Amino acid sequence: MNRNSIDIAPPPGVGLIQKTLQILDLFQVNAPAWTQSEISQETGMPRSTVNRLVKFLTERGHLTVLYGQNRYSLGPASVDLGRRAAALFDFRGLCRPVLARLSQETQETIILTSVVGAGNAVRCVDQIESTRDGLRVFEQIGNVLPLNAGAAPRAVLAALPESDRERFLSGQLAAVTDSTPTSAAGLRRKIAETHRRGFAVSNGETYEGVVGIGAAFYWGDGSPAGSLAIALPAQRASAGVVTRMGELLKGACDEVSAMMAAGKVGAPTTPES
Repeated sequence: MNRNSIDIAPPPGVGLIQKTLQILDLFQVNAPAWTQSEISQETGMPRSTVNRLVKFLTERGHLTVLYGQNRYSLGPASVDLGRRAAALFDFRGLCRPVLARLSQETQETIILTSVVGAGNAVRCVDQIESTRDGLRVFEQIGNVLPLNAGAAPRAVLAALPESDRERFLSGQLAAVTDSTPTSAAGLRRKIAETHRRGFAVSNGETYEGVVGIGAAFYWGDGSPAGSLAIALPAQRASAGVVTRMGELLKGACDEVSAMMAAGKVGAPTTPES
């Protein structure tokens, strides 16, 4: 598409803008291609309106006609927009108020991670250190951890589709400490526990003497985006404390996921590296 070609007049009116966005919103991972007839039936728009808007979106590169079919999929302009949105998305800014509240509620270190690379690891992108006196725990911002090491990464591992999870478990599993689980069978048991509780728990898997509690949150399309975690010294991590903090994390992650969904923030087309 020629970036300088601006001779296509967009349909006038806010109502048509809403209809245009309604059409674009139909294209999902589980429904990547639509005919004009299907779009009309799904949206309730007249065929003439659908034809005009689809033609406009196709000319602009936001939709493309599949070769040899009378079906449309998202075009290169939509893909480029998604990549730019992912690159500019203020991940830390969105989550910071939630981190601050968790910090106030627990007085322990709160960690935010995001999925990186091909989805086999998470990166610490933000944290609020504990305000408690005495022994405190902190994570280095920028550190990358494999999905088998610690509560924050394992919460993401448990949230992956089964096929992706099994693909990860079939590879070589790296140890960060002597307590990091590197057995696929052992990790499957820990993942089952994570599913049952709704949050992951680790002890000494990334730092000796540190207990981690983590829960995953999701992009608008339902894929795991990262996790929130609480890190604290093992001597303060009684069973009751772990359960209480795990429940707080679950609520916080539900809140972040809801914000992602409300903004229809989808996973980046090209994963962060």
